[in-house]
Amino acid sequence: MKYTCPCCGYKTLPEEPSDTFYICKMCGWEDDGVQFHNPDFEGGANKVSLKQAQKNFIKFGASEERFVKNGRKLNEEYIKDPNWKQLL
Repeated sequence: MKYTCPCCGYKTLPEEPSDTFYICKMCGWEDDGVQFHNPDFEGGANKVSLKQAQKNFIKFGASEERFVKNGRKLNEEYIKDPNWKQLL
């Protein structure tokens, strides 16, 4: 069973967030409990906040621009969680 990444909404994590420190294979987000519970917090496991990472994923397909080069592509391995919602 895979769990939903709080950044991109794809089921890529082997454990339920938060605070697992697993890295999403889709967007590059590292699951950080502090940022999960405080989505405006910048720093910790990720340079950008969870809210900014979500905006980045929608804009260019990765939580941070430095991860775009990794060439993650949508495929059948990654399933979008229909209940996931972007933070405002």
